[in-house]
Amino acid sequence: MRQEELLKQLVAAINKPKLGLHSEAGSCKIYCNRQHGRLWYTLNSEPSDVPQTALTGYLKELRFENTERRKKETCKLLITI
Repeated sequence: MRQEELLKQLVAAINKPKLGLHSEAGSCKIYCNRQHGRLWYTLNSEPSDVPQTALTGYLKELRFENTERRKKETCKLLITI
């Protein structure tokens, strides 16, 4: 009976949709606005386009952070998936 349960769990894990935008482990900051001519991008030294059109995952944290940008106070939405 234990083998059958493990097999069912394995099949369920294989059938789950792939989550995220990349296959690398770790974290990745993705910016969302049209400032650099694209909707989603990452920043290293230069903006880099994120070509994927969908982001899937499990929401771990959702919060707003007040910050200053161009000498104006603004609010950013920070999502951890």
